Amino acid sequence: MKTLKRWCALVWLSVTWGVVVAAQQPSQQGEFLPLDQLPPQERMAAAPLLIGAYAFVMAVLFLYVLSVARRLTNVQQEISRLDSAIKQGHKG
Repeated sequence: MKTLKRWCALVWLSVTWGVVVAAQQPSQQGEFLPLDQLPPQERMAAAPLLIGAYAFVMAVLFLYVLSVARRLTNVQQEISRLDSAIKQGHKG
């Protein structure tokens, strides 16, 4: 249940961040202008956005793998505990 709450919080934060970023961008103009004709303040480099997207995806993937590893460790401990309980039950 904690994992579900964490995922919901992560999704909520990412959506909120996306809305804030979208609200800060200026409105679009009605006609096409080549990049070399745009003023410097209106040019947007794609590299920071791409790097940010990859970093976000890698962080989420890392957190997912960490969550799966933690749950797998708990399952292995439970199996070991049950195995020892079964062995002790057959001896006594």
